[in-house]
Amino acid sequence: MFIVSCDMETVIDLDIPSHEPVLVLNGLLDTETNAQVVISHSVGAFSTAIPSFINDANVLLYKNNELIGIPLLPDLENLVYVNYIDDSQNVDSLAMYYYKSDYKPEKNENYRIEVNHSDYPSISAETYIPDDISLYNIDIDTISSEEKIGFTFSFDDNASQQNYYRLKLFSSCKKEWENEDGDIEEWNFRGDTRFMSNDPSFPSEIPFEGYTFEGDNVVFTDALFNGQQKTITLDVISDLKYADCDTIIIQFSTFSDDTYSYYNSLGDHSEKGELSIFGGEVIPVYSNVENGLGVFISTNAQQIYLKP
Repeated sequence: MFIVSCDMETVIDLDIPSHEPVLVLNGLLDTETNAQVVISHSVGAFSTAIPSFINDANVLLYKNNELIGIPLLPDLENLVYVNYIDDSQNVDSLAMYYYKSDYKPEKNENYRIEVNHSDYPSISAETYIPDDISLYNIDIDTISSEEKIGFTFSFDDNASQQNYYRLKLFSSCKKEWENEDGDIEEWNFRGDTRFMSNDPSFPSEIPFEGYTFEGDNVVFTDALFNGQQKTITLDVISDLKYADCDTIIIQFSTFSDDTYSYYNSLGDHSEKGELSIFGGEVIPVYSNVENGLGVFISTNAQQIYLKP
């Protein structure tokens, strides 16, 4: 039997191999925005160094294996701040820039991106932008409840492939009221709006107030309705009346499988601690970048204005 005294302290020396930095690519192609990506470099998992933007890479975009125009060029006039959590669990941000193109991606097409730099191995990644999906039977219920707004819509799922979807709800609202001093106060809101649902295709949680899902966005597949008509019903949580809102928008996105894998992995990433998508090899987030890190994904996002 071996007895270890609590007063003893054991020091273990770890032989940690040196980190060889690689290129990090992060980009989301969609049909509403010109192509743009961020290029940085990785740091070791135990390093105190901070990743930085690389401004002299050669970034090439291909559609169906044909080069699109000239290389993407860095836009050094417009900063992009990427949030991350440091070792002390404090939120900070990294100053980055986009490599941009005048080209706007198209639906139902394959895209590949290649990034070359003299100091790092070359990297590449591929993604596919799905076709449009028509939404119909859109219904807005502002009468049944004073506290919730009901939204219902339908679409037809393509039976020839597995499909991936995301639903987000945005609103812009303004509310005015008279306080006890007789002065008019104003409250403004613009951004994501939380909604509730019992849809079986959404991630299921312990029922709360009669709903199995609550959030500001949801990612789901067609596993339970492949090739069928799908009807989704939501109740929107809001302290504001429908009349107080200037704009309410449903954003319905179709994903390729790599895009779904990335968003689906973010849940595990959050539970294990956000180490930043620009960090070292220990990040538990899906990546489709060959010889590097990061992710290159795509979406076909359609916006339905429920209140223009």
